[in-house]
Amino acid sequence: MECPHLNSNVSSPIDTFRLPNGTPFSWCCNACRSNKSPWICLTCLMVHCGR
Repeated sequence: MECPHLNSNVSSPIDTFRLPNGTPFSWCCNACRSNKSPWICLTCLMVHCGR
């Protein structure tokens, strides 16, 4: 799944308190709930996957 912010430049500091809890291995994609290849959009801090 692609985030709409994928083509944007991120220039603001990341608020680490807004990051998902747990380790990346426990994160699930917000769109499909997959836990395969999770990544976080550095603009909206939503978890997406590589699917």
